[in-house]
Amino acid sequence: MSSRQIGEATFTSASTITRFCQKFGYNGWSDFRLRFISDLKSDQGTQTNENLQLSERENMVTLLQKVSNAHDHALNTTRQELSLTQLIRIQKLLLGHPYIDFYAYDANLYLARYASSQFFHAGKIAAAHAETNAQVLNVLTAKPGHLAILISHTGENIRLIELAKLLRRNGVRTIIITSGKETTLAQLADEFLYAPSPHRDGETDSEKFGTPIFATAAKYLLDLMFSILFSSHYEDNVRLNLQYDAIGSATFWPLKDQK
Repeated sequence: MSSRQIGEATFTSASTITRFCQKFGYNGWSDFRLRFISDLKSDQGTQTNENLQLSERENMVTLLQKVSNAHDHALNTTRQELSLTQLIRIQKLLLGHPYIDFYAYDANLYLARYASSQFFHAGKIAAAHAETNAQVLNVLTAKPGHLAILISHTGENIRLIELAKLLRRNGVRTIIITSGKETTLAQLADEFLYAPSPHRDGETDSEKFGTPIFATAAKYLLDLMFSILFSSHYEDNVRLNLQYDAIGSATFWPLKDQK
């Protein structure tokens, strides 16, 4: 809308709108409008509880903005907590272990299976077991060369805590992704990776984007580890994936299940 249209809609005038904008330090309506739109798009780099929380008053515009805010918050916060020194340590762990075992439950299990599939493309033998008995047996039979990656939203999952203790007793190194360094699970980690999750009393995780924020952050960390692995042995991994595509396309993908 032009300043004239705004004036008509507010029963004032174009000059009134111009003076209003000048009171806030802008040259006029056009200058004010450009800055206002720019601030809306960038959200000024801040995330408040209000724009990271669902309510009954949402519409398509606010939902679009809030979901975007949640993902931006997850990625920016996670990246800020990372250090190059720690990433170099994690690189050594990843490269020094041919076997990668993932331990997770519920929604995090899908992240573990996704990462397991990706790590195969980076030349690792990876596994993500859903059943507790399989997880325990995997820990007990793990030989030297196994690295464990545990994913927990709260860091207080009792089964994962017991698995982490068992892993430590058996000398298996661990990378643990969770939402707090003070959590029980994080204290058992060889390397702790922070994935944020907002916590406010009296609200569900769904209301405050807790699960989506943690999942976005955890996936970012898993993708980062995959990228470290792939780029570290780039030529070998490119050859592996070319061979995989060639054999799959020629032999496996065209096959039909027999009834």
